[in-house]
Amino acid sequence: MGNARTRHPYVRRHWLVNPPLQYQFIGMMLLVLLLLTVGALGSVYAALWVTLQTFDLRQDPMAVAQMSTVGLLVTLELLVLAPIVVWIGIRLTHRVAGPLVRINAALQQMVRSDFDIHLKLRDGDALVELADAVNLLASSLRSRR
Repeated sequence: MGNARTRHPYVRRHWLVNPPLQYQFIGMMLLVLLLLTVGALGSVYAALWVTLQTFDLRQDPMAVAQMSTVGLLVTLELLVLAPIVVWIGIRLTHRVAGPLVRINAALQQMVRSDFDIHLKLRDGDALVELADAVNLLASSLRSRR
């Protein structure tokens, strides 16, 4: 018989269930966003600079103002997208980090010779096959007692 906590479907209490893993993933996503933005900004500036050079518009205040405006817009894009990337990163990692925490807790419980567990993951969670294998192992060890 499982305890009350394992009999009921798991309810999300916290979005950050494994902060080191989730922060590392989000950091990588932000780094990719930064690199893409720097690449885009560099490409835009290079294209505008070549255009200004080709048509000899370096002294034209309107053309220089357009170049600055484009750079500012790409920078603002980075500032707007960064929080969105963080939010998406937390949502994506939560589907992996949550099951990892719960599977680890179940394995620790089994180490203490308590095989009365049954993992139930939420719809959409990752590692369902691993949780099923842990459930099968616990069931097998329970029946051997």
